[in-house]
Amino acid sequence: MKKITWLLLATLILTTGASVAHADFSDISLYKNEIEYLTEKDIIRGYDDGTFKPDANLRRIQAVQMFLREMNIVDFAAPDPGFTDIKKGDYGYEEVAKAVELGFISGKTASDGTKYFDTWGSLTRSQMAKMMVKAYRLTEDQRISFIDVPMNHWANPFVNRLSTANITTGYDDSTYRPQKYLSRQHFAVFMARLLDDKFKPETQRESFEPDHSKTYVYNQEPYVTSFSYSHDNLWEEFDVTLGRPGSSLRPFVEKENGIVYGKPQMSFSFTLGYPVKVGHQWFDQNGLRMTITSVNSTITTPAGTFTNAVEVKGDSYQEYYVPNIGLVKSTYLGDGRVIAELVEIID
Repeated sequence: MKKITWLLLATLILTTGASVAHADFSDISLYKNEIEYLTEKDIIRGYDDGTFKPDANLRRIQAVQMFLREMNIVDFAAPDPGFTDIKKGDYGYEEVAKAVELGFISGKTASDGTKYFDTWGSLTRSQMAKMMVKAYRLTEDQRISFIDVPMNHWANPFVNRLSTANITTGYDDSTYRPQKYLSRQHFAVFMARLLDDKFKPETQRESFEPDHSKTYVYNQEPYVTSFSYSHDNLWEEFDVTLGRPGSSLRPFVEKENGIVYGKPQMSFSFTLGYPVKVGHQWFDQNGLRMTITSVNSTITTPAGTFTNAVEVKGDSYQEYYVPNIGLVKSTYLGDGRVIAELVEIID
């Protein structure tokens, strides 16, 4: 391992060990409210020259220190994590050891199988997602994935949980960019959203959750099935064809990143990713890439004609969703065969 120079070390310590007395940094224009909020809490710190350096890459040790500050950790006694590049007495050792004990960092693995921390390495967006999810025990997972973080990506569960919690919305091209280095200002945004809902963006104004007061009847050839609201996010399924209740309650869960109807193993399983805009893409819970191709389509089913439908296309599927109703039709693109079609809405 190369030893870091004293000059570089001194420069980096300015952002982790020293702080300006206020948040009126001379070099910030974006995310000023988030940066001020965290500075006032003494979670993030600027440089002695009155700057914040918002575009600079966040270092791994800096992220650890900021998480621990927010947690108000004062007792740093912890077992030696056994990293090869940071030993007792080194700058940041106590914080790193404590973070390992708390379970939100695990280090990196070298080619010879040894573990190291990479103290002054830049933190990627995917690494930040993992640290934040583990540090704050975020567990809710909507299973709507960014197109560059599919379900087989190691960071998928961590990024999905940040997205479900509306801590991240990704980029306008439907990507998360997991390998991109995290800037100091973007860390401030993530952290502020984690701690206070007022910083979370409003990504979707219209709801696509079905009206709880109504019953929705679908043709799912060869069966006809109805769904009636039960409680929480759960709906009662009734097999109209066989005249008997379904085997379990079906979840219809709407979050800021989209709405999920059912689970992957269920026959009634669909997703609509938010925000609803033409060109938005996502991987659904079945691993299929979906794209919004229209937000004002007209679709006719036995339940009526809908002029404000959102059209979604996948490799093999075409679906239509309507505000306050949800899914109205899903078909196979190849032969037009119906997967599910709304045939009646019962008041």
